[in-house]
Amino acid sequence: MALNINEDFLQKEEWINSIKYMSPRPRYNHVELQGEIYLQLKQYFKRKCNVSIEAALFLTKEDPKIIKNDKNKIDELVKSKQAEVAPDVAVYCDKNQIFYRGYIGIPQLVVEVLSPSNSDDDLIVKKDLYERYGVAEYWIVSPMSRKVWIYELIDNKYELRHSCTLNDKFKSIRFNELEVDLSEVELIDEE
Repeated sequence: MALNINEDFLQKEEWINSIKYMSPRPRYNHVELQGEIYLQLKQYFKRKCNVSIEAALFLTKEDPKIIKNDKNKIDELVKSKQAEVAPDVAVYCDKNQIFYRGYIGIPQLVVEVLSPSNSDDDLIVKKDLYERYGVAEYWIVSPMSRKVWIYELIDNKYELRHSCTLNDKFKSIRFNELEVDLSEVELIDEE
């Protein structure tokens, strides 16, 4: 008997400016890097900040506390499909950002791990979106080139502050005691 799998289940759906972006489930190297980054950030922040992995994020510059107290505002934000994304890893230091569908507002740090099939989404579309909404720090991690790029928001524009290989330890710009080491992650050669 053949297994019938709904193709939509194998896709990640994000909405930016009312345009739906679909991406296939990540490959092995993506998952390994994403998981290791999540674990190291979770360990660093402990209970000071929430660290999420692919949780829904509804970007808005409005105060999350005000939105959460107004059911109409929540419904409006969710239905607008203007900026609903699922970052590979994100850090939220304001507990008011948590709500039943994921997170509201602007995370302090976003990490996107590139996939061969949709790198432009993270390198261009989502980078522009995070910049426009004011995400202070944005990391791009590439399993293909085995590199990391760290951007900082300065005067409402991202500036590349640091780049390195996956074998190098690197530090956060915003959280200067946070150091990440991905050198032990075992990646495989992908075709």
